[in-house]
Amino acid sequence: MSSLSVCVLFVCVQFAVSQVSRGPPRAGGSGADDDGFPTPSGCCDWPSCFDERTQLCLDTCLMAWSQCPKKLFLMTCYSEYMSPFGALPLQCFPDAAPHMEEAEELGITGTAKEVRLAVHKLNGKHCHPKTGICRPDED
Repeated sequence: MSSLSVCVLFVCVQFAVSQVSRGPPRAGGSGADDDGFPTPSGCCDWPSCFDERTQLCLDTCLMAWSQCPKKLFLMTCYSEYMSPFGALPLQCFPDAAPHMEEAEELGITGTAKEVRLAVHKLNGKHCHPKTGICRPDED
């Protein structure tokens, strides 16, 4: 099976999964808001993507990372062209979602990439090279 065939199959499966995850159409149209534009129903409306920070593939529906298949090209999770809804929202990143309230309280704003970087600095740890024991960074 050629890599092009694998990519086309992957995109078709992602599309089918996103259609199934949306559920039945809502009254008044096909999931569109008042402006006639579709609105996202959740993280499954974005395809899997390559997470630059972890260097792993992110399954947006499962909110889990995994090794990327060889010879498979995925867009970066920060790409504005990932889906018709734009870049992947912050709440779809498994490492950032639990810290969104804390980031809002601290006034951390910006793109998903900037907020994730700031959150990781807040939760920074240093690990001993021999024992592997990690402790929070001292400010």
